[in-house]
Amino acid sequence: MKTNRLLLIGIVLLGCVVTYLILNNGSSTRGGDLKNFTVEDTASVDKIFIADKMNHTALLERKGPASWTIDGKYAIRPDGIKMILETLNKMVVRAPVAKSMEQKVLKDLSGPIQKKVEIYQNGRLTNVIFMAGETPDKLATYMLIDGSDTPYEVHIPGHRGFLQTRFVSDGRLWRDPVIFRYDYRDMRSVEVVYPGQPQDGFTVKYDGKVTSLLHPGSTQPDPALDSLRAFEYLNGFRNIGYEFEVVETFSKTIKDSILASQPFIVVTVTDKTGAKNLVKGYRRPANLTSDVPEEERAPFDTDRLYAVINNGKDFVLVQYFQFDKVIKPAGWFLRR
Repeated sequence: MKTNRLLLIGIVLLGCVVTYLILNNGSSTRGGDLKNFTVEDTASVDKIFIADKMNHTALLERKGPASWTIDGKYAIRPDGIKMILETLNKMVVRAPVAKSMEQKVLKDLSGPIQKKVEIYQNGRLTNVIFMAGETPDKLATYMLIDGSDTPYEVHIPGHRGFLQTRFVSDGRLWRDPVIFRYDYRDMRSVEVVYPGQPQDGFTVKYDGKVTSLLHPGSTQPDPALDSLRAFEYLNGFRNIGYEFEVVETFSKTIKDSILASQPFIVVTVTDKTGAKNLVKGYRRPANLTSDVPEEERAPFDTDRLYAVINNGKDFVLVQYFQFDKVIKPAGWFLRR
């Protein structure tokens, strides 16, 4: 009788252990299904880490329901985070890698073109995926789950293209390329200074109801202000972005020379909280962008300019197509 009771207790304990292991492994592919690349619940994903063999890394972290940062410093491009979450949710195994290809693919998956992706859900590491290269038909990507010896062809059904390029490992490319993004109702002033043409400078103020225009050195609003133009100008700050960040491969000598020169425009936006956003714009030398003989060139690049943004932290390239919304002379605001 005693032996039977002990046996029963042992069976119950074994059942509890098995149940615990099933429940804990059921919410994670680590140690579980080594061919399940799909993340069913992307709302629970709170961190994604991507690295490659060229020492590039990108740490994407959720800070709110629709708020993500890259490397804990900058906001992420909304389209970028949306794409990677959709990819994790929709990608599935198309087929195991053919035996004839397996050794080559495994070599690639540990070689210089490898990317490693760590996925965290609710604070826990739930999957580690290695990926490298695409299938001959360019419609699937070779992937391997950490702990498995079997690589797979992974794709998104109906999608024509491979997936590795969606997992960008260079953190700079994840950044939201924003210079100014304001609702005019949240702005209180825009001061524009043209160091080479100070007479064209101005300050547009907005008190939450009406706008006013001040000229350099004056404290009296200009009565000739066209208020519709002032609102049009402030509304132009809704979304102004840069083309790309100028990286370390850019000549330091040229960069230092540009930054040592006089900026052609300095813009300071103050919002309703008192926070200031200072941007300096520099003409881009035409000889960096043109094969036209020097005597026939414009004095500067007419398509793009350099800018120092985030209050002096970042050096970027900007299209005039974007920045022309900011570059206005004081006379532009006056009634005609």
